[in-house]
Amino acid sequence: MATKMDNLTTAVPKKEEQADDLRVSVFLPELESSESEGLQVDQYEHVTLANERGEKIYYVKRGEHVDVPVPVYIALKEKYPKL
Repeated sequence: MATKMDNLTTAVPKKEEQADDLRVSVFLPELESSESEGLQVDQYEHVTLANERGEKIYYVKRGEHVDVPVPVYIALKEKYPKL
């Protein structure tokens, strides 16, 4: 699959990132907001996965079933053991 450009140079096509095939359905209950005080609560759980190649942030909406990649599920399971 490598393309030879000249005697010293060879080009290899860049590997496309694949979407995570395995997903897990999770459900997080909504947080109660203080309507009397006029405060709204952020209904998203923020999960950041980072390594030496970079970081990726996932937002999991509370109050509905959401399909998330397995690494996100593992991070949520550490925070919420009864998930």
